[in-house]
Amino acid sequence: MEDTPMTSIPVVCFILGCWQIERRKSKLQLIADIESRYLLEPVPLDCGLEYLEYTPVRFTGEYDYSKEFYLGPRHEIVEHRDKGEPGGYHSIVPLKLESGERILVDRGVIFERTKSPIGQIAGKVTQVGYIRGPEGAVMPALAPAVGTTQTYIWRDSDMMAKLANTLPVTVELMTEHSVEGGPLAGQTRLSVYNKHMEYVITWWGMGIASLFYIFNFRRKPKALPNVFK
Repeated sequence: MEDTPMTSIPVVCFILGCWQIERRKSKLQLIADIESRYLLEPVPLDCGLEYLEYTPVRFTGEYDYSKEFYLGPRHEIVEHRDKGEPGGYHSIVPLKLESGERILVDRGVIFERTKSPIGQIAGKVTQVGYIRGPEGAVMPALAPAVGTTQTYIWRDSDMMAKLANTLPVTVELMTEHSVEGGPLAGQTRLSVYNKHMEYVITWWGMGIASLFYIFNFRRKPKALPNVFK
């Protein structure tokens, strides 16, 4: 009976590995759905509807640069390739729609040396971009206090919306809306965490290792003959 916990380890590891295989199937389907959604034609933005992340939308409105936020530092994407240099900041600006509602628009990357009003577009604009959700608070200790800073480490859409009096809706502009000398648009990354195959290998590897231990090291040694009889 004392070996029961040890002998159950390979079974548990096998079950967890199978579970990760099922999760991987679901994640691959999610990635396929996102990629197909990303390629759709933009639809008119209706703030009364809920959109899935990466849905392409079209909107018309006017920017309010008095409440500009900065997100970074971040690697910028140039011609669909990550340059790998975290020198830029995303410029996120409130925009008033024709309906009167206000949203947040990520206009693209600007650089620290020009992290002041630059490339601003006056008047009404019609643009297209992708719906983006909030990012996880990876570093909560560095979260900005209300009203104390305009620079964020992650995209806190709820906090930005509260400070700028907008809906918690963020649209990331497509590449065609880059401004010369200003924000470099087209910074959308199709990023979905998917390491389930690594977890499968880990769990099954632990199961095999525990089996090896059970059959090779837990076996009781044979009693030695008494040569002194």
